[in-house]
Amino acid sequence: MSDDMKRAAEAFARGEVDYDDSAQVELPPAAETEPMVMRGVRLPVALDQRVRSAADAAGMKPSTLIREWIELGLTELEHDRPVSLSALRRAIAHVTQVDRAA
Repeated sequence: MSDDMKRAAEAFARGEVDYDDSAQVELPPAAETEPMVMRGVRLPVALDQRVRSAADAAGMKPSTLIREWIELGLTELEHDRPVSLSALRRAIAHVTQVDRAA
């Protein structure tokens, strides 16, 4: 325990500390995102460079891209039907063209 903490505890024990429980306290805002857990992953340098290049091309951080890849892989393991972003883009472009033609 630091010296400051010891002095504060001793002052509190002697009754020298005033405690005001009527004071209005503003709490910090609730977190807007889900809490994240840090995972360490070792990658060969060449693979890390490929991940960074892919993330740069996608305009996102490498950790965000890796998280998306993990989610996609888990979806496949759960026998769900993942859809690639490129397939979604083609479908949207197709629907947009069909709507314009009509």
